[in-house]
Amino acid sequence: MSEYDILLAESGTKASLLGNYAFVRGMIESGVQVATCYPGSPTAEMANALLQIASKAGIYFEISTNEKVALEIAATSAIIGRPSVCWMKSVGLNVAADTAVQLSYMTMPGGLVVILGDDPGHLSSQNEQDNRYYGRLAYVPFIEPSDPQEAKDFFVTAMRVSQKYQAPVFVRATTRNCHQTGPVTFGERGVSSIELKWDNETMRRDGGYIPLPGTFSPMKRKALEKLAQIGTEFNSLGFNKTVRLGTGEPRIRMITYGHTFQSTVSALDYLGVSAEILKLGITHPFPKDDVRKFLGVSKEVHVLEELDPILENETKVLCYELGLHTKIVGKSGLPDELELMIGEYDPTRVTSILSKRLEISTNPDFCESSIPVPVRSPQLCPGCGHRTAFYATKKAMGKNKEAFSMADIGCYSLGFLPPYSLGNLLYCMGSGAPAASAVSRAFPLEPVISFVGDSTFFHAAMPGIVNAVYNKHRQVIMVMDNGITAMTGHQPNPNSGFGAGGATPKISIDEILKAFGVKFVERVPSYDCAKVEEALKKAFDYAQSPDGGVAVVIQEEPCALRRSRIERKKGLLANPLRIDLEVCKNVKNCLKGFSCPAIENTDDQKVYINTDLCIGCASCVQTCPLKDKPMKRIEDFKRV
Repeated sequence: MSEYDILLAESGTKASLLGNYAFVRGMIESGVQVATCYPGSPTAEMANALLQIASKAGIYFEISTNEKVALEIAATSAIIGRPSVCWMKSVGLNVAADTAVQLSYMTMPGGLVVILGDDPGHLSSQNEQDNRYYGRLAYVPFIEPSDPQEAKDFFVTAMRVSQKYQAPVFVRATTRNCHQTGPVTFGERGVSSIELKWDNETMRRDGGYIPLPGTFSPMKRKALEKLAQIGTEFNSLGFNKTVRLGTGEPRIRMITYGHTFQSTVSALDYLGVSAEILKLGITHPFPKDDVRKFLGVSKEVHVLEELDPILENETKVLCYELGLHTKIVGKSGLPDELELMIGEYDPTRVTSILSKRLEISTNPDFCESSIPVPVRSPQLCPGCGHRTAFYATKKAMGKNKEAFSMADIGCYSLGFLPPYSLGNLLYCMGSGAPAASAVSRAFPLEPVISFVGDSTFFHAAMPGIVNAVYNKHRQVIMVMDNGITAMTGHQPNPNSGFGAGGATPKISIDEILKAFGVKFVERVPSYDCAKVEEALKKAFDYAQSPDGGVAVVIQEEPCALRRSRIERKKGLLANPLRIDLEVCKNVKNCLKGFSCPAIENTDDQKVYINTDLCIGCASCVQTCPLKDKPMKRIEDFKRV
């Protein structure tokens, strides 16, 4: 029995659920038949749950090679008549944008809900883009839940409305929505009765599905009409609510939504302030009637929203259209306007914002620790094969050549941090090889390398590699193959040999590269530093040779965190090492040059190995310059 089986419970069950798991329960209650995604924070836990229970729930689930593919499978399933859902992280929508902006033109009897995991605060993404713009660009309605109960309920309603109007609906959930835990009361499990159809009649309905010059106008008109109808439908369902907080007369009137509403409630409670709030559940199309009623004859209304002033600007436009003189206070034009457009609106920050606006002096009833907390950077896990690869790469490239290395999205982007300082340019997934191509053209005599993981290789890197081969760009590519999509929580990819449905063909990266025309492909074990260094030197020589071009070194080692968890449960994890201080000369190359987090300084500035962290990989032994190595295996160690 899986820990996720609670999501299959009967109607009336009450459970405390993570927001992401509440969405999964919403899928079950909606009768979803097809679920697709590419894993990414903050939405990754949905995939983890469905990997375990999809078949029990009667859902076809797949982790697709990227977000665009995932969306196209879900959208086409909805066109056929299957209730479908697709989810992705914020920047994943950029990958899927070509398809996303076409969705509203299609007729989707099965219903399609797309969950977007936005990331205010830049907690797990390369930016904190505001995806509310995409709803406006694509003519797709946006609804925004504020807690796990609403995550489930809003999803169920979104699917029902999507099926009624045969049009897509976006559900926007920020990091805090996805990772917030709260009580959820379950509804009935759903079963779809929609007839599956794929024939000439279906394909020509409402202008068809091919946006040609002769068919596009009616398709766009249909999209705009349905957007307006869906907005009216959501407004009639009470998604937008006026909430009174406190017992006294409201000192402030506000418009807000989603997680920001929860932060506002906490802040007002802390400040002891009564307020009247219009809590929006639908933010696109802009609910003009509800906002107009809330504005009334108010002299001043505040708009609290994370990131860009979208609702603020739309409220101001509405005031202009209606001839209202209500002052709208958001962030535009304020002295701290730029700061207010960056980061999350957590309760502490909202408390600060409101206390300034209400001229309330606050004295938070918590105290800072008298002991300074050391700054801790993100880092590769103990035993990570990427660390040995980076160490070998620095040696193979030569001194002061780190600048000629390009990064990609994944755990290996942490190679940018000291002491490796490798991977110095990063746009998005798949950008490493194209960036290296440009650098190699500008500096033809320098060793140029880019890094990419196995999951990212399939997701977005292949076109850039094909381009490098086709245009004869001389560069080395290191594929960091750990057999899993590691950074988002160990979801499978085409290189893993298993998927949501069990065992699958393991697609060979080596053979793909050879099919692309890459002549130099060498696979080496990550933990063998000498072999990695030797392979890289040969690769750089080949790339610079008269007949050379793209050379690829594949460093192979299973994800250390995943492997150690599996081996620990089986009692097979290797014993850790210790430092024999009588042998050690305290050179500290293992600490400063290799930088495994299991290797630490003692109070008297001697190196030692933290047995709580060490997984016994012994990679550090190779980094010690002493002939007599001080790293010794602890033979009688007992793991708990």
